[in-house]
This record gives sequence, C-alpha cells and structure tokens, in this order.
Amino acid sequence: MYPSNSMLILCLLLLAPMLALGQYAEVAPNYYTFPIRPNESNSLSGNMGELRSNHFHAGIDIKTSGREGIPVYAAADGYVSRIRIGTGGYGNALYIQHPNGTSTVYAHLQKFNPLLAHYSLKAQYENKSFSVNLFPKRNELPVERGQVIAYSGNSGSSSGPHLHFEIRGASQEILDPLRLGFSEIKDNISPDIFRFALKTMRIDSRVNEQFGRFEYIVPQGNSSIHYPDTLLVYGTIGLELYTFDRLNGAPNRNGVPFIDVFVDDRLYFQQSIDSLLFSQQKNILIHSNYQAQIETGRRYHKLYVEESNPLNIYPVQQQNGLLKMDVGDIVPIKIIATDAYGNSSQLNLVLKGVTPKTKIIGDVQQQKGDYLLDNTLMVFREKINENDLLTIYQQKGSRVIQPNYSNDQTHVYLIDLRSALVKAVVDVHGEQKVFDFLDRVPPNRSHTYLSDSYGISFEKNTLFDTVYLRSKHEVDTVSGRDIFDLPNPMYPLKKAISVDFIRKGTYDSLGGYHVYSYDNPSYPSYVGGVINNDKVSFSAYGMGKFTLLRDSIPPVIQLQGVQKDIIRLRILDDLSGIDNFEAQLDGKWLLMHYEPKRNLIWSERLNKNKALKGEFELKVTDKAGNESILQLNLD
Repeated sequence: MYPSNSMLILCLLLLAPMLALGQYAEVAPNYYTFPIRPNESNSLSGNMGELRSNHFHAGIDIKTSGREGIPVYAAADGYVSRIRIGTGGYGNALYIQHPNGTSTVYAHLQKFNPLLAHYSLKAQYENKSFSVNLFPKRNELPVERGQVIAYSGNSGSSSGPHLHFEIRGASQEILDPLRLGFSEIKDNISPDIFRFALKTMRIDSRVNEQFGRFEYIVPQGNSSIHYPDTLLVYGTIGLELYTFDRLNGAPNRNGVPFIDVFVDDRLYFQQSIDSLLFSQQKNILIHSNYQAQIETGRRYHKLYVEESNPLNIYPVQQQNGLLKMDVGDIVPIKIIATDAYGNSSQLNLVLKGVTPKTKIIGDVQQQKGDYLLDNTLMVFREKINENDLLTIYQQKGSRVIQPNYSNDQTHVYLIDLRSALVKAVVDVHGEQKVFDFLDRVPPNRSHTYLSDSYGISFEKNTLFDTVYLRSKHEVDTVSGRDIFDLPNPMYPLKKAISVDFIRKGTYDSLGGYHVYSYDNPSYPSYVGGVINNDKVSFSAYGMGKFTLLRDSIPPVIQLQGVQKDIIRLRILDDLSGIDNFEAQLDGKWLLMHYEPKRNLIWSERLNKNKALKGEFELKVTDKAGNESILQLNLD
C-alpha cells in the first residue's frame, strides 16, 4: 500500500533542521551577538515554537538565575523602532531594526538604559499614561552591536525573571535564534519521546478493535526506541506524538521543532516549526490535540493536518498525514523528532491492518459516562444479550441501532451526530439518558442559536471545527442568581462568541452587577458585559459557566513608603481587579509605574532633581467602576 524509498531516510535525517533555510541562509555568520552574558554559558527555559496553552512560543527565553537587573545588549547595529511599556504581554519591551532587514525583540525588561528610559519617560508624561506604545523615527535612537540597551526583568505576563529574545525576518515572521549558531547555548541532548497516540478518524476506523483515541507509553533509555507490540488497526488513523527537548544546563522541557514520519521508509509527513507568523499563533489549538490537552494535561503534536488547519508548517503531508489501513497491511512507522541543533530521537512501531470485529476480547476503553469524540457520540451500556438494541430519539423521529462492538460485559454504540442530533437514548432496561445537544454550529460561517430566554452568536471563523452546542440558562437555587452554562470545554475558540440572556434571577437592584466567569466559584473572574433592564449581554472568550455578581467594594490602597523623590504604594482589588489608576501632585499628572504581580505602584518624576513635595492624590478604579482615593500631603 505504501511504496518504499529507503534512500530518503538518511538524507532527510541529516537535512531535517536545514529544510527551510530561506531567511537563515541570508543572515551573515556571527551577525548577532548574544543579548545577555555574551561569550558565557547560558541556558534556556523556553525555545522557539514550544507548545504553550494558546500559542506557539516565539523566540527563546534566556534564564537569568532568578535575578533581575542583568545587562541586556543590542544583538546587532541598528536603531530602536519600537518601545512598548505595559502591564501584560511583553511588559517593558524594545524592538531594534537592523540593516540586514531583520529585527530583534527584548521583552520582560526591568528598565531601559538611561537614554531610552528618558525618551520613554517624556512620552509617558506627554501621553499621561504608564502604558505606551512608541514608534521612534528611523535612526532617531541608533544602537550599536554589544551596547547595553536595558536590564533583564520580570515585567508583563512573565512567571519569573528571564529575558525573552526574538529575531524576526523582513516580513516580521518569527525566526528561531538557535538556528543561527549562538555558542552560548549548548545542546547535545536528543529529544525525549514519552508517548504516542493513535486516533480513529472515521466512525468505521478501529485501533485494537475499538473506536477512540489510545495513548501508548514509550520505553525510555535511548534515542532509538522500538515499541514492542504490533498495533492492530483498521481504516483511517491519526498519529500523535508527545515529545520534549532538553538543552544542556537546564532541566526544562522545551519544544521540538522538527518531526518526520516515515511510512514503509517513505517520508510521509513532516512538521517544521522553522518560522511562524504572529497572525497564525492561535492555530496551535488545531495543531495540537485540544481535547486531549483538556482531559490529560498533555499537549500532543498531531502528525496529520485537518481541513480547518491553515498553518504552513507541514512541508510534506501525504494524504494529510492520515494513515489508511486495509486488512492485511503490515506497515512499519518511523517517527524522528529533531531539535534545532540536529539531535534526533527515533520511535519505531508497526501497524497491522485487521478486520474489525463486533465481539472483542479484553476490556472496553470506556470514558466516564458517554463520550463525544469529534462527530461521534460513544454510548456504553451493560450487555444483556448479544444484540441489545438502543433506541435513539432525534429532533425528528427515532431509530433503533445495534451495538457496533461488545465484550462480555459492555456494548458500545457509535452515533454520527452529523446525521442527526441526539435528544435521548433508551436502552433495553428502559433506562433513558437525555442529551442536551441543542444545535450543530458550523466552523466557516456566522451562526446564531436562539432559545426562549437566550441567544448565542458565532461570527464567521470563530470555530476550528463543528461544535455540537450545549448550553443552559437557570437560576441558582441557593443564591437566586442567573447561571449561564456553556459546558463545551473540548472546543477552543478563535474569537469571542456573543451571549444575550433575559434575566431570570431575583435581585434587589442590578446596580453594580456584572458578568463573571464562574467555573471556580471560589475564584470568579470579571468578564463585564452590559445589563440593560432585564437583558444581559456579554462576550465569552472561552466555554464555561457565567453568573452575575455585584462588586461594591472599592480597591484597597496601602502606603508602603515615601522617600525624597519616590512614593510607593500597593493597590489591590479582590473581585473585579484593577482597571486604571491616576496620580497627581499639586494638580499635575504624576507617573506611577505598576507591577500587578506584586500589586505595587511607585512614582517617577520627569524632573529628577525636583523633590516629591506637595498635595498628592491617587485615584484607583476597579473594573466594576468602584473608586478609591488616597490624599497625602508630602512635605
């Protein structure tokens, strides 16, 4: 079924990291200096293309031994093209444009060098804002290779001190700095392959005689691994890999950029996270198996490309990477995981095509209760007789089906929801299971679902794949508040969905109420929304549970200390979170730096020689609109 071409293996193994030279070949050797502790040994906590919760990681994260304030150097000659200061994302960040058309990015900085710090400070006072996004004129702020431009920190959405460093191509595509040969980072360690998975991609496909997704633990100990068992399959099968890379000097699990799949010694599928576009970052949610991530906490690379995946990181994809197994096929598979330095690990396994059976030996892989995988609803019921019938009630009419397969204890029924939405099933015991599928939402056009008390609207291209919508609007029996539930955690979103519902709960007044995410009642998260009479409208950026809560408690302001030229305070808000703040000294705007991870703000005057004296006022507002004001006479 799969023609052989063994000559390709050795060549492509050697060339795997070189397959997309392109912009890398155009960069002169040693064009960049390492941006932190150059000519010394460094280690990483993150690499290019690493699978994060909702994006591919851009660039590399360079460790700073848990410290801030380490000098950061310009990687090459150029000029500062952008300065960004904010509380989230990259925090304090610098962007440098270079003569060769590339640019470099330095993020999560503690502070800039004196020249750039003064330039930014002036802009903050001109804009009367701590957060600024500045674009200096060409060559207005020139820098030289090896010049100190900033100091490492922990600003923005950073979980610990480090330097985030990127190299971008002429079209702002993200490049892999490790491909450019920095001697400061050592890596002679092959990637670790921990697990792989086989997934049935059609309702008639089988893995070890069953339908579903099946994970296999890989024996550890060397970089060439042979999985000991022949795996019995039939039909269209998807292959997935759980793998990490390790670099010298750090225990962190990093990403693996290159994965090659050989079928009968022929290159069949290839993943090459060699460069990325920022506009494609969200598509990690279709590159990895999102449902498996939610259920197991592990992020698997799909070694196949689904129709809704627009990423261009798969230079080879025979039959979209899907394996199509007929009865009698015996197919050797080689999976080769390669890091940016050319270190490789290989997993060998064998698939055998066998005739699907209706009577299986061994345990049925049964999820907790009935289970939805892609378009197929799996119903598990206790076996009484060989062909116990299951009655399916649909939106219109009903039908009776036999089990698709069984063992001695359990029947498994497979129902394709594309043909009809299931409202309920009744088994041979007469026991009824009601399903709450309300609608089938397509991924490629706008769609609205309307019920008596609520509506849910999806814009075009909000979804990666078809959603079998479940939703519920009810009143909590204890609190009397509205609860709106979208219990569809297996579905990721590209964009927000719009929700409107008519209030059912009992409230003394709706003043001060807003929508909050309520998946964890102990830690509700502010969403916002608009309440207009009895109608509540909000945007949901993820599936889950939502409710209305009142936040009437203003933020807390705590004075930490006052020096000659600086005042430090803490600002906190328990429920809604801090929205904005503004300080004045003798009626004039005063810059306050903000570090939300420490709830800390501190002042900085434009004129450093002028003492901090006069009437000080700080106004802090939370997201619910509550306001606190602190007034002090600084003498």
